[in-house]
Amino acid sequence: MMMSPMFAGHATAYGVAAHDEDVIGHGAFMDLIRQGFRPKMLMMHEGSEIGDWLEFREDDIGLLAIGRLDLKSAGGRQASAKIETGEFTGLSLGAPLIGEIRQIAGTNGRFCRRVLAVPEISLVTEPANPMARILSFTAGTA
Repeated sequence: MMMSPMFAGHATAYGVAAHDEDVIGHGAFMDLIRQGFRPKMLMMHEGSEIGDWLEFREDDIGLLAIGRLDLKSAGGRQASAKIETGEFTGLSLGAPLIGEIRQIAGTNGRFCRRVLAVPEISLVTEPANPMARILSFTAGTA
């Protein structure tokens, strides 16, 4: 029997500016996690869902995400292959990020102290947050 591939990684890192200069503060996802936060899992922020997010927790680095790919979907099979070959290296929060956000003085960036909603989290080739990386992957073969 074939088991679904699983992976873990940081969807974002705290205190690190993303390419758009936005920064997320420590503890910003606590309320969402308590509420059973389950955004869509996509590939490169588009298309159909490719799997399910199983667990989210905050650690010293950021928002740790654990997910399972759906091998019954073409996107899930494609994402699994792209992780195995090293093409997909990271995770990325989908826009629009909704939360308690303020402008960072003297920059184009914003600081988010509390995230209220994230529509999806994608597997990506290059994450906007440089520390939002896939940490582990199991191919799921029995």
